[in-house]
Amino acid sequence: MTDMMNNKILTLAIIGMIALSHALPARAGYIREYSEEKPLIIMSDWEFPPYEFRNDMGEPDGYNVEVLTTILNKLGIPHQFVMKEWYLCTEAFERHEADLIHALKYRYDKAPFEYTRNMITYYNVRAVRLRTTRPLKRLSQLTDKDTLALKKNDYVALKIAERKNNVFKIEYHSPREALIGIRNGKIKYYLWGERPLQMKVKELGIDAIEFDETDIPAGELRIIGYDKELIEAIDDLFARMEQSGDIQKIRDKWFHPERVHNDASPMALILLIAIIVIVVVALMFSRMMRIKVKKAVVKSLDMNQMMIEALKSGNYYVIEYDLKTQMMRNSYGDMLPPEGITHEEFMKRLPDAEKKNFIDAMDLMAKGHKDLGYLKRRYNKGTLENPDWHFIEGHAVVQYEDDKPRYVLTSFRDYTHEIMEERMNEDIASKYMNMFNNGLIAMSFYDKNGTLIDVNRRMSELCEFDKEGEQFFRKTNLFDVALIKGQYHRGDKEHFHVCQRMFYPEIGVYKFIELRVRPAFDENGEMQFYIVTARDLTAERHLWLEQHKHDVEIRKATNNIKFYEHQLGYLLDTCKMFVWTFDIKEGLIHFSYSGRKTDYTKTLEEFYGGVTEEFSEKALKDAMETIAQAKPYNQIIHFKYTVINPNPVWYAISGVPSFDENGRVYQYFGVARNIDTLMEAQQKLKDETRRAEESGKMKAAFLANMTHEIRTPLNAIVGFSDLLPVVEERNERMEFIRIIRNNCDMLMRLINDILEASNVGQALAIKPEAVDFAKVFDDICQTLAQRVDEAGVEFIKDNPYDTFPATLDKGRIQQVLTNFTTNAIKYTHQGHIKVGYREQDGGIYFYCEDTGAGIPKDKQDAVFERFVKLNDFVQGTGLGLSICKAIAERSNGKIGVSSEGEGHGSTFWMWTPRNITPPTD
Repeated sequence: MTDMMNNKILTLAIIGMIALSHALPARAGYIREYSEEKPLIIMSDWEFPPYEFRNDMGEPDGYNVEVLTTILNKLGIPHQFVMKEWYLCTEAFERHEADLIHALKYRYDKAPFEYTRNMITYYNVRAVRLRTTRPLKRLSQLTDKDTLALKKNDYVALKIAERKNNVFKIEYHSPREALIGIRNGKIKYYLWGERPLQMKVKELGIDAIEFDETDIPAGELRIIGYDKELIEAIDDLFARMEQSGDIQKIRDKWFHPERVHNDASPMALILLIAIIVIVVVALMFSRMMRIKVKKAVVKSLDMNQMMIEALKSGNYYVIEYDLKTQMMRNSYGDMLPPEGITHEEFMKRLPDAEKKNFIDAMDLMAKGHKDLGYLKRRYNKGTLENPDWHFIEGHAVVQYEDDKPRYVLTSFRDYTHEIMEERMNEDIASKYMNMFNNGLIAMSFYDKNGTLIDVNRRMSELCEFDKEGEQFFRKTNLFDVALIKGQYHRGDKEHFHVCQRMFYPEIGVYKFIELRVRPAFDENGEMQFYIVTARDLTAERHLWLEQHKHDVEIRKATNNIKFYEHQLGYLLDTCKMFVWTFDIKEGLIHFSYSGRKTDYTKTLEEFYGGVTEEFSEKALKDAMETIAQAKPYNQIIHFKYTVINPNPVWYAISGVPSFDENGRVYQYFGVARNIDTLMEAQQKLKDETRRAEESGKMKAAFLANMTHEIRTPLNAIVGFSDLLPVVEERNERMEFIRIIRNNCDMLMRLINDILEASNVGQALAIKPEAVDFAKVFDDICQTLAQRVDEAGVEFIKDNPYDTFPATLDKGRIQQVLTNFTTNAIKYTHQGHIKVGYREQDGGIYFYCEDTGAGIPKDKQDAVFERFVKLNDFVQGTGLGLSICKAIAERSNGKIGVSSEGEGHGSTFWMWTPRNITPPTD
């Protein structure tokens, strides 16, 4: 059994070596040659212990550095580590400034990057914080008030950037800055790898620190590069070193230093072993033989494992065909069903055209032919109903049993993906060529020196290629073309765009074109060729010139229309007019403020429904009759409301009919003008005419009254003055003098009232001053009391304050109180006359109360009008109270009278602010 198993293992090894020798190119097939002058460049993080960092000597050090150095030295590849901050490392590597980088597979798991299949180590993420800070188990714990510190371009930063709706803020810091910030309380949380965090915290000597597991999964640290052959070589050697224990020793050195043994005394160990061997040589001889066999088995198993890894990396299958049982089974891979299939079933999975060749090959193998060379087949991995055809290639060898062929072992490589890619590339190339030749865009290719490579059909048509024209362009360098020369130079890497005239009289080309030049680069950033596209703008230019000309004319016409519309709108607005159109067929009136668009639409009934009662019966009727007779329409109508104005308004409406080609009226067009101002002016004219007539009558009555009023005291003065010299009795003389004085006072009051009345239309002078009105009131009442001299009438003074500071015109106040009292004296013959004041509503309330004749309620509002007298037989001009009203209004006050009617007395009052301000006019 052992021999048989060894034979199988050896056979598998031979098959694998044969397959690998065909599938894998020589290691000299790297994408570039690595030498001492141009070594392999490795970007490394200078602060990522214990994986990679700068040691105290400033040199690259760490687990990653030592592993890769060991591998590259064994491969004989000169190399150089470049240490930078991590985000600078990733940016430099992605710009192809380096060949390798130690990084997480997550970032570089797609083309053009290649990565090792063997994982260097896991990268576990931890959150570090102060012990007094709340633990961070999940990122969802963070709020919009939290700030998370990360390392720029680190695995954690990339993972968090993928998350959506992060409410927290993010800051980027180096590990040293972040940990010092945590110690100082400026940073709450910092997320990084577990091992680097532990070493950095220990290095900085930070206490009171806690590490939290987070919900960010661990990453896989691998070696990343662009050279697939180099990555596979590193992967292969790494696997061998891992099997030999070399990787474990390096891992123990950096992660488990307690496991590292001191092998500094090999001679003592050899001597000890020799002594032990000599002592137990007899007893251990047979056991040593068993150990030797066991080692051979282990070595065979290791070789088997290595072959499995090699088969796995190359997408290989190994099939065992039992010639005796005619069964075919998987020795490696899943090419066949797990339970295996018969030779007959296998044949059904081959194309009909290849079945005979396969049968012939198997017959040769069964007859002892050891190697049939390289085989290519198509194989259906699906079912007969749903086939899944794969392309396979490989070798087959025979395994003997009792010197007879028993098994045929075949190793296949599935290269279906390569075939599909090749077909896809051919298809894409065909499509691109078809697009290039038949595209809508004129296109040509120039090499990096500016020599024409190829042109498509559109470009040929654009440049009017004939044999002579094509030779002209092939001889002309791209950078000597008139449209480009001096503006775009050989080696320029930016895009170039120009719209100019293309004029080549030597080949008869005169056009206006749009030209674009785009350089094309390979994956290393080296310029390969120039893509030139062009578009004929000649027809477009002619169209544009014509369009521009039309646009200018249209803009001019539009501006004129706008100007006229603006003028019309201004006229309509200024004249308070709007345009209306009545469509007879629709029965609708359209209203417009500007003449450009309809602002309102109403029926005739709705429009005329807003007229006043005065016009309610005839307005709509007149409009309908005018339309029926096809006559012009002109009306002045008073509306309670309209669609434009909700308030009462007068409109002068005019319009004319429009006739169709048959002479029938189809619409009315006109304007409506707001004539409120005109109607108000007419009404004011009527009112003023009436008032002038009334004023003339009042003036005549006033003059007649004044003649009588003035003549009465004058007659008394003249008569008693004539009698005075002849009167000898002293008492009688004094009585005559008193009568003459009273009539003089009466005459003076009449003249003063006339003078004041002449100024009522003008602004009465109000001159307020600061006074103690309590004293001023006493003085006024002392004068007024002397006027009340009729028996049976008592004068009462009501002064409720000892002192009453105020700012007012005391002369005008005295004038008002005197007028109030004089009127009371005229109409009061029994009872009292009471004059007083008091503070009220923030001002002063003056009043004169009497028990005289009283005033009817319907005449109380009229007593303050000019020339109004309730009793023509009582002396007076009818001007006194109108003057009092003017004084009250000029003092920002008010005036009035209260009476229960005739025979109930009256109270005249006036209210003014306590502190009167001088009027501004």
